[in-house]
Amino acid sequence: MATYKGIQGYTVQSLSADPTVEESIGQLWYRNDTGKFKISTEGAGTWSAGGNYPVGTTAHMGSAGIQTAAISFMGLTTAAYVDESYSYDGSSWATGVTMNREVGAYAQGCGTQTACVAGGYYRGPSPTGVKTTAEEYNGTGWTTINSCGDAKGARTGCGTATAALEAGGFDVSPGSAGFTTAVEEFDGTNWSEGTAMNTARAICGNHNGTQTACLTISGSTPSVVANVEEWNGSSWTEIVDVNTARKMGGASGTVSLALFYGGAPPPNGNASTESWNGTSWTEVADLTTNQHGGGGSAGTDNTSALCISGGQNSYDPECEEWNSPVYSIDTVTVS
Repeated sequence: MATYKGIQGYTVQSLSADPTVEESIGQLWYRNDTGKFKISTEGAGTWSAGGNYPVGTTAHMGSAGIQTAAISFMGLTTAAYVDESYSYDGSSWATGVTMNREVGAYAQGCGTQTACVAGGYYRGPSPTGVKTTAEEYNGTGWTTINSCGDAKGARTGCGTATAALEAGGFDVSPGSAGFTTAVEEFDGTNWSEGTAMNTARAICGNHNGTQTACLTISGSTPSVVANVEEWNGSSWTEIVDVNTARKMGGASGTVSLALFYGGAPPPNGNASTESWNGTSWTEVADLTTNQHGGGGSAGTDNTSALCISGGQNSYDPECEEWNSPVYSIDTVTVS
């Protein structure tokens, strides 16, 4: 009778404990304490439940940071606009910190959990309107800094607290008027006008790169568009469209490795997720629930992301975490 060694050409290790899953992909071993064969596998990316946001919020929250160290602020609940920020440690959200600005939504964040800048936003309910007020967070509290040059809400935000870029947005209201191609850059002290985008739009995917290399994904013109623009530090270029056009979607990653998820339409949000490899967009695993208008994390590629709250039917507080690939150690069933 043939042996495993004879067929495969190597000996199966006998271990009393499982090795690290990421370092043993594709390997088979025998657990001498349980009498079971085990194997380490690598699966496709997927969304799983994270810690619930303190309040169910939508309307383009501002956010920054990474999946395990994020901050999110402002937005609209079922009751009112808010001016609170909350920090996430990878499992739960800390007690809110009040911002200096008036309550509002359609904000954006640039930077990390402990060094974040927030530019223009939409003030509501009364008196309504877009605002130039800017603030900086240092991990403890918010400080008012030099105002933006233009009053804009629902802009794309990327970069750091000392080298940020905010693009597009609206200068009238979240409705059908005032969409813009305007771009502003922040150097840690002052805001200055940057090179305009090709297409006027707002509520696009956020957090895709740096001040000199980023993406503006989909969004509203006010019609929902699928086109994507890439910024190289000097000019904007139309690149490959996403497969599903959405506004108020979440995004994370870089100019060459990005993730785009959620958004609207259809009614009450969308669960679609698309991954960008620098050349094409690919449909990957959906969110477990439809979401739009929530926050997201920045990240360094398309392997991890955080979808923060958002509107489904009742401004759900659920957060979801994206991880790709997903590793697991499984018991091999033998007969």
